[in-house]
Amino acid sequence: MNQIKIGKFLADMRRQQHFTQRALADALGISDKTVSKWECGSGMPELSLMLPVCKLLHIDLNELFSGEKLTDAAYKQKAEETILTLIKEAETRTTNIVGGKTIGLAKHAVTDSTKAHQINNTFWSTTGNTKLDAVSLPNWGGYAPSEEKLHLLGDLSGKRVLEIGCGRGHSLKYAADAGACDLWGLDLSAGQIEHAKDFLSKHGICASLICSPMEAECGLPTDYFDVVYSVYGIGWTTDLDSTLTHIHSYLKQGGSFVFGWSHPIHKCVSSENGRLVFSNSYFNEQWYRADLDGSQIMLANRMMSTYINALADHGFVIERLVEETDREKALEANNDFSRKALMLPAVFIIKARKH
Repeated sequence: MNQIKIGKFLADMRRQQHFTQRALADALGISDKTVSKWECGSGMPELSLMLPVCKLLHIDLNELFSGEKLTDAAYKQKAEETILTLIKEAETRTTNIVGGKTIGLAKHAVTDSTKAHQINNTFWSTTGNTKLDAVSLPNWGGYAPSEEKLHLLGDLSGKRVLEIGCGRGHSLKYAADAGACDLWGLDLSAGQIEHAKDFLSKHGICASLICSPMEAECGLPTDYFDVVYSVYGIGWTTDLDSTLTHIHSYLKQGGSFVFGWSHPIHKCVSSENGRLVFSNSYFNEQWYRADLDGSQIMLANRMMSTYINALADHGFVIERLVEETDREKALEANNDFSRKALMLPAVFIIKARKH
């Protein structure tokens, strides 16, 4: 596929139909920057946009992938090539949602913990909070009910608390305001740890903050914490088993572990022309890399059963599973994502206890 040729062809066809880049973008419900990227040869329309683009520009898929108008003689060969290209695209790309935000096209990646740590550390030390609209307590994100409604953490008065993926410290402040007496935070990103130190210091809050991957041995005390929690943090682990082994060791006997993450059903369902359609396999647990306006992340898809079985295998008893949408929040937001959240859960939250 010659994307430079295709980009020039798209620009020519757009002009022939008397569209500006902005007008075409508006008709497709995207930004004019995206159209510009296509025409510069630095990207292609998503699978869900290819047919609408063809319809607006009065071309067909074969001509789109060829980057030229086709004669009858060339049509059959190009048709077969187009089908194979579409199959390949569907197999190597998917859509995902992290932190309540759609991240669009994602490419499958080879599992590499070191590489994942490097990519994700860079992301969170630079633009992560802006790109993914970081969520903090009392919100669990994704239009889920808030902690003030769910009361999953229980009474934190006088409790020793550890946050996995503490980010900039806002959830730790929530725990401090709720009466926690001993605050600890763990995060992969040194940049996030520094922000958390500054934020908590400004509010007169003392916390022990450690910069380390959650799946690594990092010197946290064992049999010490009453509550370990994580808001959109656990899904960033490169090794779920090691992470749960460590968390189990940090907790006191009977201590609680509460975490929320993007619901895995979201990787399967996309919004196309106002309808929800299944676009990816629920059973696909491959690693993927995604580009968010120039920034990259690297994550793994996991089924709900993967989380539940891993908790059971590592000595946790599951006390509650939340797959709810706060309808009032979703209706008030009235956007594509909130409308999707009215039909299926955008986030799941699990409360487990050390057995």
